[in-house]
Amino acid sequence: MRSITPTHANISFSFSLMLLIWCLNTGLSADVAGASDHPLLKRISGSEIFFQSKADYDRLKLALGKIEWNAAEMAVKPYESLTVEGSRLTNYYLLPESISVFEAYRNYEQELRDSGFEILFSGHGDEVETPSYNNQIAREILKMTGVYNTPEEKAQWPFQHTDEKVASYISARKTTDSGDVFTSIYIVPNQHDNWMKRLPIGRTLVRADVCEVKPREQRMELVTSEQMQNEITLNGRVALYGIQFDFNSAAIKPESNETLDEIAKLLSTQTNLKILVVGHTDAIGGFEFNKNLSTQRAEAVKNALISRKIDASRLFPVGVSFAAPIASNSTEDGRAKNRRVELVDLAQGKF
Repeated sequence: MRSITPTHANISFSFSLMLLIWCLNTGLSADVAGASDHPLLKRISGSEIFFQSKADYDRLKLALGKIEWNAAEMAVKPYESLTVEGSRLTNYYLLPESISVFEAYRNYEQELRDSGFEILFSGHGDEVETPSYNNQIAREILKMTGVYNTPEEKAQWPFQHTDEKVASYISARKTTDSGDVFTSIYIVPNQHDNWMKRLPIGRTLVRADVCEVKPREQRMELVTSEQMQNEITLNGRVALYGIQFDFNSAAIKPESNETLDEIAKLLSTQTNLKILVVGHTDAIGGFEFNKNLSTQRAEAVKNALISRKIDASRLFPVGVSFAAPIASNSTEDGRAKNRRVELVDLAQGKF
């Protein structure tokens, strides 16, 4: 049989066909112009990005527990949440027809764990919120309250008006060399036929937010009561560098007043919070001397808070000398990081 030599046209057509098949398989052919995935978060195969927004510096609020509705008061009950700040990428995905909300939820959970994320909270249906009360993940957490006056509000509309009984939510954190990365995944069924002229009714939609927290040196910075609360909620403690003392002394310098005021504000609003006030020193000098000094400094902070009308029974001063460094004591920069006051949530512990 005579062999057939492929022509340039045949090769070109074959390559184009292969490229088209690859695009369809990866779901990239229908992405909005310029959109792409965050490098730390994969999409479900075959998904399409139908809207994307970015911000160099923004907030991302994450739910850390179920949001429940108080029908008697017509309001949500107090719930756990965390607000982080940094660069933010938000992608809105249309998933393939064969993928249900629950299947997508389980896929994202597994992918996040496999990628080194810690799941902070996750759930499906009434594990996430009380159904039929205004979709609180969309409203309370993701602040989707617009009326589709802008392109992003149009993208948000199916998330605002969906069936919470089958929606899913995940919040997660990953620690990287350049800082913490937080993500939230909200997965819903689309109940609006041909919305935006491209979203078929019944298809699964995903809103994926990724916030890269910008590294922050806290030395001599004013850390607000809200930031303190976020750190304590997430990590059980917050390190403060805005409380300054005279050299080798427990006398608090006047420039510490703003930070002390913020601590008092935190404790005034979080009325059930009891804290260990922990004094830390660098490694210059003897351990026992520094232990006494750190204890006296912790007691000075307690007294300063009492003077701001905080109940003494909620404050427990502790000095640990240089037993708990967070940096090397061999450099001045490291020693500066080790000289700090920490607020530690006593939680269920006893002192």
